[in-house]
Amino acid sequence: MGGVNNAQNYIKLMGFGYTEDVDGYPTPVITDSLLQGGIVSVYYLGTLVGALAGGLLGERFGRIKTIAIGAAWGILGASLQTSAQNHQWMICARLINGWGTGILNSIVPVWATETAEHTSRGQFIAIEFTLNIFGVVVAYWME
Repeated sequence: MGGVNNAQNYIKLMGFGYTEDVDGYPTPVITDSLLQGGIVSVYYLGTLVGALAGGLLGERFGRIKTIAIGAAWGILGASLQTSAQNHQWMICARLINGWGTGILNSIVPVWATETAEHTSRGQFIAIEFTLNIFGVVVAYWME
């Protein structure tokens, strides 16, 4: 389902389809694929905007404060996503969460390279991106 929750209650609540039983298992049937895709793609739009803003914020407020701002946006967006009661709410929450993710994805590698010793700079970047991808893997595994 492309990163969208496929639980029966979620599909009904967000209004982009329904589920039907196939061999005793609930199978999602998407009737509004544009809405379903919008819930996913608006996160990436927010990430793009957040990544562009992250550089500006980092230069203006410093790397540490920008990481705190990105984390706060991410936590706010995640909280709003968990409490979403309709697709409009979910789309706004995904956009907010995307902003936070974009800020963090653009500023954390820069901060890591600035604070690392020259002999371990590559290792810091490799660890940061490995943990980033590991988080994505865990999120999809939990789906």
